[in-house]
Amino acid sequence: MRILQLKAARGWSYEQAARALLVDEETVRSWIRRLDEGGERGLLQISRPVNKFPDFVRYLVWQLKTLLPTMGKVRIAQVLARAGLHLGATTVGRILKEEPTPQDITALEFEVVKARSVTAKYPGHTWHVDLTTVPTWSGFWVPWMPFAFPQSWPFCWWVAVIVDHFSRVFVGFAVFFGRPTSADVQQLLERAPVRFLSRSR
Repeated sequence: MRILQLKAARGWSYEQAARALLVDEETVRSWIRRLDEGGERGLLQISRPVNKFPDFVRYLVWQLKTLLPTMGKVRIAQVLARAGLHLGATTVGRILKEEPTPQDITALEFEVVKARSVTAKYPGHTWHVDLTTVPTWSGFWVPWMPFAFPQSWPFCWWVAVIVDHFSRVFVGFAVFFGRPTSADVQQLLERAPVRFLSRSR
């Protein structure tokens, strides 16, 4: 919204606004269309919710509750977390309140989401950022308690890596004792451009 306000205040065309603010011209046009159709709230709406889990996740929650009726929502969330599927207890509770019919479970339809291709037109245009854990000699033994240690030091390192999509150049990395916060990743991204530009020169 601030970009559109700046465009209107400066009297820029779509091309001028895109060039000055480093966005695509069609992106600015789509923002204007969404603003005209739905107002300011239309700029925040997306076609598919980012926090929507696929149908098989709901199926797993229903199956666990059916097989183990005494298992509560917190316990179900913990079991799924050990299997690598992280759901909040409130999310599990919301799924359990839906009370599926037998037709929902037997005739479960999995949604097929069309993959979106990532394109880069020049070096530095698009970066990939990935977070992974590297276990130490004392961590990640088995996925159940009490041997499933927390994913933090001294049981593992958290590593963040940045790679340029166009040139496949390694831009930067950082190592953390525990799960990095959003501020930690932002600081890494702020330091990475300086290293990337100096290397490209």
